Amino acid sequence: MRILLDVMGGDLPPYELVKGGVSAGHNLDVDILFSGEQNAIRSALLKLHEHEGDRFSILPSSQTIAMTEPPVQAVRKKKDSSLVNGLVALKEHSVDAFVSPGNTGAVVAGAVFIVGRMAGIPRPGIAAMIPTVSGREIVVIDVGANVDCAPEHLLHFALMGATYARQVIGTAQPKIGLLNIGTERAKGNKVVHRVFDLLNNGPLPFAGNVEGHHLLTERPVDVVVCDGFIGNVFLKTLEGGISAVSNIIRNGVNKNLRGKLGALMLQPVFSELRKKLAYNRSGGAPLLGVNGSIVIAHGRSDAMAIESAIDVAHRAVKSHLNEIMAKGMSGWDENGS
Repeated sequence: MRILLDVMGGDLPPYELVKGGVSAGHNLDVDILFSGEQNAIRSALLKLHEHEGDRFSILPSSQTIAMTEPPVQAVRKKKDSSLVNGLVALKEHSVDAFVSPGNTGAVVAGAVFIVGRMAGIPRPGIAAMIPTVSGREIVVIDVGANVDCAPEHLLHFALMGATYARQVIGTAQPKIGLLNIGTERAKGNKVVHRVFDLLNNGPLPFAGNVEGHHLLTERPVDVVVCDGFIGNVFLKTLEGGISAVSNIIRNGVNKNLRGKLGALMLQPVFSELRKKLAYNRSGGAPLLGVNGSIVIAHGRSDAMAIESAIDVAHRAVKSHLNEIMAKGMSGWDENGS
């Protein structure tokens, strides 16, 4: 298996991303193609005591798409960027998967323009894995690919999310929930009401509406469906909430000697909590509904997060996710099981 890693689009320097790619290459036994500025990648490999060869290779590029650039224009103008070159390699089947911590909008736009949408799927969706207190993740789709959605788009998100939950996570019968402002049937706007009807009459187990504050603690469903605007707000609010709680605990235990002693005694508990709620360590977010395995990593991904994102891509390819999704968006077999 050969996975391409775009090392130019993230917030951290190429060395940190190459480090994650090298670790993933060894631990997952996969070949890594680094897309980006050749000298920077080669220098990083040398610092890590690695060399170009069969396991690690370089796809040179002279341009970088920044986080602040308009996605569509950047993809069209910067033909020799690490992101565009990587997507072209995926389109040409030179690699099995593409991973990038770069401009999310540019990845989505490039995936649609270069790799192409899967037949029968009008809009691709980004599926984020949300950590929970129980330790079992929840799939939330869409978390940013589509700001404006028709009700039918959310039905496709549910079908794709269920396929991912079955094939990659291993949930036999994924239960679907619709993110809403309340669990009651009458809550929400007209679009949400229409989506509720579509899911309620659809082929998947539908649990009804779910609220955001229930997801981390109660985990009422396996897959949560929403439009990209709501999903992105939810994801960033979750990110900020987890960070705020961590800072409150850290500041509290450092105030006095009693707090420090208590923190020392509770260190195993804090460690387990960080492990369960470290969403940025649970891997990248796959872009579902395009003709290739694409994983979008967090912009601030360090080496550990990049390795985790590559693992997400590895599992998607190994489970033949795209082939199954192409045969039928729900991933169900001919008997509907």
